[in-house]
Amino acid sequence: MRPLHRLAARIPRLSDPVLFSLALLAIFLYLVFRNIGLYPTVFGDEWSYSSFTRLTPFKDTPVPSYLYYTVYRLTSFCGDGFLECARLINAVFYVGSTPFLYLIARQYMPRRLAAVIALLAVLAPTNSYTAYFMPEAMYFFGFWLFSWTVLRGLGRVDVRAVMLSSAILGLMAMVKVHALFLIPAYVVYLAYAAFAQRKAGDGWRWLRQALLLVAVALATAAAVRWSVGYLYAGRNGLYLLGTFYSNQAHSRPGVGVLIQLALASLQGHLMGLVLMCGMPLAAAALLCASRVQRNGAARGSNTLLAYAALMIPSLVAVTALFTALVAGGGGESGVRLHMRYYDFALPLMLMLAGTQLAAPRPGVGWRGRLLAALPLLLATWAACRYLVPAYTPNYIDSPTLYGITRDHGSMLGLTAFGVAALLLWIVQPRQAARWFVYIVTPLVVVVSGVKLNQYTRMAQHADAFVKAGQFAHHYLAPEELKHLTIIGDDAGNLLKSRFFVDSVEASVLQVPPGQPIPAETLAQPHAWLLVVGDYPLPAGAVRHSGMRGFTLARLVPPEEARQHRFAEAEDNTLRSTGLSGMEHWGRWSDGELVTLRFAQPLPKQLLLRLDVAAYGPNAGLDFQVTAGGQTVPLRADGTHGMKELRFSTDGTARVITIKVPKPTSPQELGNGSDQRKLGIGLYSLETVDAAAPRP
Repeated sequence: MRPLHRLAARIPRLSDPVLFSLALLAIFLYLVFRNIGLYPTVFGDEWSYSSFTRLTPFKDTPVPSYLYYTVYRLTSFCGDGFLECARLINAVFYVGSTPFLYLIARQYMPRRLAAVIALLAVLAPTNSYTAYFMPEAMYFFGFWLFSWTVLRGLGRVDVRAVMLSSAILGLMAMVKVHALFLIPAYVVYLAYAAFAQRKAGDGWRWLRQALLLVAVALATAAAVRWSVGYLYAGRNGLYLLGTFYSNQAHSRPGVGVLIQLALASLQGHLMGLVLMCGMPLAAAALLCASRVQRNGAARGSNTLLAYAALMIPSLVAVTALFTALVAGGGGESGVRLHMRYYDFALPLMLMLAGTQLAAPRPGVGWRGRLLAALPLLLATWAACRYLVPAYTPNYIDSPTLYGITRDHGSMLGLTAFGVAALLLWIVQPRQAARWFVYIVTPLVVVVSGVKLNQYTRMAQHADAFVKAGQFAHHYLAPEELKHLTIIGDDAGNLLKSRFFVDSVEASVLQVPPGQPIPAETLAQPHAWLLVVGDYPLPAGAVRHSGMRGFTLARLVPPEEARQHRFAEAEDNTLRSTGLSGMEHWGRWSDGELVTLRFAQPLPKQLLLRLDVAAYGPNAGLDFQVTAGGQTVPLRADGTHGMKELRFSTDGTARVITIKVPKPTSPQELGNGSDQRKLGIGLYSLETVDAAAPRP
């Protein structure tokens, strides 16, 4: 063992700050590499925030997340890699919140415990938000910066501190409007802090101080929000919710239905919280109920308790109400658990568990803790029994709960560890806190994180909707994308295609599988159709190109009904021989003779318009073009241009031939190994009845 001891002695011991920094770097790299190569999965939100950020002027955005748009508009410099750049910025913000988590926790517990709690907070499955083009990561950073300004100095408040935290709150409302949900708990906390800081003999003077602090907070937050919003978007920037959420708020159900839906949603949230945070909830409940317990708590931790006890319940209640409003208006299901509207605050529960380890006195006896734990034990049983399938935790809205409940075995196992922490807390609070912080939470992080990652990694594979959107984005010009309609059978997947098309003018149309596409709903004129799935094309639509699973077609205007673009796939109006494969501009002839067979007879007085170019030695030579037994010479050069030829036919001719004077391969000219016998490049063709009256 002596050589091992000597080797260990030579290894330099790293200080705690260095270890903490290395851990942050490792987490950052983990987030970056985990998110690489994932295709978008949060269809509506990711498309909305991407388009609002990069493609829409501030004054026209229906969601007033102006500060978020400003930062993430930098992704425009990344070109088609804008999504990966957004994820990189997300990871910076998410990991950047860790120092503030640590600084808050450090006030109430030893530094190493505070560091562990801060790292566990950012390792939680909620870090999956860094994979989305959404403001959750920046909002997570903003919340913990805001919380640090509120809780620093063990939560002591004065006018200057309130102005700082309120200004940050006003800015947060321009990252996500949901920052407005924080206001009720924040102003009540300020009143509590004024009360807690009162001195003997002050009487009711604390109330005057509380009213002053609340007034300063509301005025500062409003001034920052409205002034900065006005600078961004003028009068439109003064709307707190923006037009999107204002419209949702106006489509509310009746009061009775609203209450019923809100209570049902609240029940699901409470069961989920019990599964995730049973022991800290019991400890927090006992601290709120017992002065003896508060007197034995860690130094200054009552401010943390008050902040958590006000912030989390109010956010949960507002989330349940918001869910009821949206569900009651028919927007979505009421059984979705939108934990992302408050799970950014759940590290407060982990901090409360950590304060149990720093408590100098045990507080009330085991009987008191038993009374506090019994409701949580019953709620845990109810959650195991009724949460799933009555509610639908998903990887977007409630990633941690989704990972816990992904399969029944994992759910029971993790719940058993949580129940063990709760039972141990009844008899040994400090040991229970160690069990929860060092055993239960890491297990939840690992197990639910693995389950979540297994699901999200499925998004590494491009489906037909992804491929279709990417193809159209690269193939069509920006002006053509304005006239594009994306057609498919699933609304969410259509938005995924639109995300990759990357044009706010492109529209989507949901059509049941195999049903006719209603032509009257398409963008006219010059409409392009990106059809994902098996659908009959509408009348007048010509298949242009495509791959397995999708078709890019063009709706030909009536005036172009007798026009053919050789860069588009042939339809039943024209069949050809003697042509090479399609290229982005058109097609080359391959051999001595090109034959074009038309489904309809050619006009008697035919005006043939050809956009052509000659290849190599054919430039300046005569191509022989024949229609209805009449042959007309055509001379072209190496640059494509429009040529007009006139023919007189008997009205029954259906064939046009082009004889190439000197078919030549690129290989013969020393230009690579291409052996095709090229002669004439065909861009477009139009047959016009020269005898028809002109308008």
